[in-house]
Amino acid sequence: MKVLVVGGWGQLGSDLAAVAGSAHEVVRPRHGELDVVDGAATQSLIGGARPDAVINAAAFHKVELCEEEPRRAFEVNTLGALNVARAARSAGAQCVFVSTDYVFAGDRPDGCAEDDEVRPLNVYGVSKAAGEAAVREAAPDSLIVRGSGLFGHAGSAGKGGNFVDNMIARAKTGQPLSIVDDQIFSPTSTHDMAERILLLLERRVPPGTYHVANGGSCSWYLLARTALHMAGVQADVSPRATGEGVVRRPRWSTLLDTKTARLGLPASRSWEDALQWYLASRPEPAQVKTA
Repeated sequence: MKVLVVGGWGQLGSDLAAVAGSAHEVVRPRHGELDVVDGAATQSLIGGARPDAVINAAAFHKVELCEEEPRRAFEVNTLGALNVARAARSAGAQCVFVSTDYVFAGDRPDGCAEDDEVRPLNVYGVSKAAGEAAVREAAPDSLIVRGSGLFGHAGSAGKGGNFVDNMIARAKTGQPLSIVDDQIFSPTSTHDMAERILLLLERRVPPGTYHVANGGSCSWYLLARTALHMAGVQADVSPRATGEGVVRRPRWSTLLDTKTARLGLPASRSWEDALQWYLASRPEPAQVKTA
């Protein structure tokens, strides 16, 4: 299978290439080669590549910046998603759109199923929910895949690393850590997410929305404490409430996988097991600026 990955050099894109290995041909255009906001250029590049599937992992995802630059958020996350979906369908390729738990309102303590109503609370979530709708309209055979709290070896270019590595690096400097304990979500290893997406494509699952997060849920505070314990790093860590801020975030956004078991697919491993693997296999600890 030939897979073109838009946003292919970020956390998820890098793991898609690594997981695909020699089993699939992966094409990863650089950002300078493909701007999803440019519909004609997107059509030309995807059409010329002649892929079997197009995975759109490109996103404008720093939530605070989305509030400041809503036009850019909708250009990339909605218009860009539409352009990629149209180009994929035109090329005869299946489109996979990578989305987020932030499409939910956060009012379901028991978790969010794939087809629950989306009611996002912030610009980022609204732009991704609109992107989902645009993809479904433009490419009815598409797959929408949602993850949450991503962590991967390639880090996140738009966020200066990922939460796990940043907490470990900060703790090693002796900084006390005060971390939000009232937002519950499903941490997601991009390695596992990549495996899951390729499995969905390989098994030719029905079009629709799939949750590909790791199993279980936790708060950012618990994720940090668990990562520090697994990494053997001592730290002064305390929980705190979210409080008032510029960006409203969902309080409960655990992603429930209610579909893959019915399709005979194996369950995703727990976030704890994924985190243990991630810490054991990362090339080297990330470095972050402390001032």
